[in-house]
Amino acid sequence: MASSPFMSGKISIPAELFKTAGAPSGGVVVIAHGSDGLNEPWLTLMRQFATDLAGSGLVALMPKYFASTPETKAGMDAMTAIGVQLPKWQATVADAVTHARTLAGGPSARVGLLGFSLGGHICLRLRVQAQALVSFFAPELTGIGSSAATPFAQIHHGLSDQIKFSQAESIAHVLNTEGTATELYMYPGAGHGFGSSSPADKTALDASKERTLKFFVRRLG
Repeated sequence: MASSPFMSGKISIPAELFKTAGAPSGGVVVIAHGSDGLNEPWLTLMRQFATDLAGSGLVALMPKYFASTPETKAGMDAMTAIGVQLPKWQATVADAVTHARTLAGGPSARVGLLGFSLGGHICLRLRVQAQALVSFFAPELTGIGSSAATPFAQIHHGLSDQIKFSQAESIAHVLNTEGTATELYMYPGAGHGFGSSSPADKTALDASKERTLKFFVRRLG
């Protein structure tokens, strides 16, 4: 892991870079954190995803996009953030995509977006910029609008998540309507984050991670 900051407006945004051990494949995945920011317990989980992506030949970049709004606390209520900060966060993740392309071969680099919760929602809003997208337990929030289609998408969502599974179904419907080949996975008994010690969450995390890695390698490798 290395540091790879980039500019978004006039602000330097910290980002963690996970390089491939060998020659890069030309694919890069930008990972967007949720409303807890780059903090535990989610930080370790996201780094594991990034490390495994790098081990599969893909560059991974994890920006701390909350840095674009220094006045915002990482634990800020998501609905409040929607109205106040979401446009800025979205623009910052878009700048991260631009930066990521320079790290993986320039304009021809194949870009993937991987987002968790609020980060998943932001990635969905930026889907036109990606050749492949994976969203974990993202809220529909104010809706993801309409967009030029990303070719391929995966959605992972637990059936015991406080964010209702119907929101994942609505997102999948929008993507399918746009022409995206969308895989929607439900995980019985799994809650938000797949982070507890329950058998349902552990099964969901293991299965979803394996599916995510294979998906990105297939679509970006």
